[in-house]
Amino acid sequence: MLLTQSANAVDFVQTEQFVTQSGETLSEETWVSAQTVTLEGEASNDLFAVASSTMDLNGTFLGDTWGCSDLIRTTGIFSNDLRLVSRTTQVSGTLYGSLIAAGTTVKIDPTAILYGDALCLGENVILEGTIAGDVRILAKQVTLGGEISGDVSLAAQDIVVLPGTILNGNLTYTAPKELVLSRAVTLNGELTRKFKVTPPRHIFKPNLTGHFLFGFAALVTGLVFFGLFPRYSSGAVLALRNTRGFCMLAGFAGLVILPMTAVLLLSLIIVGWPLSVLLFLFYLILLYLSKIVVALWIGMLILRRRELSKRTVAAPLALGLLILYALTCFVAASLLINIMIAIFGLGALLIALFKKPVLILQTPALSNQPTKEN
Repeated sequence: MLLTQSANAVDFVQTEQFVTQSGETLSEETWVSAQTVTLEGEASNDLFAVASSTMDLNGTFLGDTWGCSDLIRTTGIFSNDLRLVSRTTQVSGTLYGSLIAAGTTVKIDPTAILYGDALCLGENVILEGTIAGDVRILAKQVTLGGEISGDVSLAAQDIVVLPGTILNGNLTYTAPKELVLSRAVTLNGELTRKFKVTPPRHIFKPNLTGHFLFGFAALVTGLVFFGLFPRYSSGAVLALRNTRGFCMLAGFAGLVILPMTAVLLLSLIIVGWPLSVLLFLFYLILLYLSKIVVALWIGMLILRRRELSKRTVAAPLALGLLILYALTCFVAASLLINIMIAIFGLGALLIALFKKPVLILQTPALSNQPTKEN
């Protein structure tokens, strides 16, 4: 099944197998989603391709090329930059731009010719081609060969430089063991080993004053939020107090679904961008307000209050925020606590948004008024 959509000189294609033969041309910017992608022709504009199985890029590519698949093989000619992400990446052919390749295994064949820079990220990186630019590699195991005219920077657990390798620039590496080059390796630059610097561990965040100033700003924001939306904020606190499990599920779902929906809306060319921006801003606002809801719940729990009013909301909010910001000033626990605050607070806000509002405000006691007797 082939689904094609064109808008503003952009072609969107979704099919099981996407194949272009030699002589065929993709003239517009093309986005492809398929199980297998095989390109033998020419792509005269940018290409973005996603394949669940295999991707073969064997044609001529005049624009930037982006590929994501389980297995990617390239033997074509690339006039601009090439970006590849896959489990196994095998690069051949000629590349005039820069290369970024990431995957479990990244292999640059001896027949590959790269005129630009190369950045390779993976568990096992094998580089045996001819590269005119600089090379940066971050991997668990690196095998270096071929000829490289620029500087080489490596960071790996195990580094092997094959005999016959020609390095015209400097070789800088970070590894547990010292690298000893064979006499059959030509190095025209300098060999430098960089030791990994372990940053000192801090118990507290470096800027505690600024950290608690953000807490004061959250207090002011929370008071304004409760003053403007007392029913909504009270409903969120009530949901967190009575249905914490449901809040956790809703918060986790919202934490994932809302940004994904914002990204998917970008595919709608005309109305997608403004809707995506609005949804993303709404998502960020809810994330910030989540700490206010959680702080109110904690403060009410400690002070044993079951009702809120505009006059009494300051004490539980201030106490709850003080506890949250005191806990998050510890570096080791900050990330986990913030994630839990975001999940529970976001879930409570979403539940209160779609649930019939329940007001738990204190109402002033009615004064006793004398009654007239007939």
